[in-house]
Amino acid sequence: MKPVTAPDLTPVEDLERAILHLCIGINAATSELLVLIRVFDERVGWLKWGLENCAEWLAWRCDLSLATAREKGRVAHALKLLPAVTAAFHTGALSYSKVRELTRVATPENEHELVVFALQHTTAFVTERCRERRK
Repeated sequence: MKPVTAPDLTPVEDLERAILHLCIGINAATSELLVLIRVFDERVGWLKWGLENCAEWLAWRCDLSLATAREKGRVAHALKLLPAVTAAFHTGALSYSKVRELTRVATPENEHELVVFALQHTTAFVTERCRERRK
């Protein structure tokens, strides 16, 4: 689809379809990104630049805040043990926001239940449910 410019008369339904298609692609690409981050960290790729950890490298090279870089690394490593969450994320069915929350409470034993829940509810509701589970 071509970039939208005003006064574009593209039907709203087409805009909605294009937005959803891009969001699914972004989710899937973010899943791939996190796999690469995890492997890079496991291989200590950041050491080449004399840095202390992968989060410092991400903050520097990918222009992230250090807090965001740490969180991406945490989620990347957590996904290694959560195949159901990873699969739903990789297909674009789950957003990074939902996956980030799920990785705080998911275990191999409960992840399937959590994925089903996350697929049926909003990110805000998933966040609330995960916060409850942590308490």
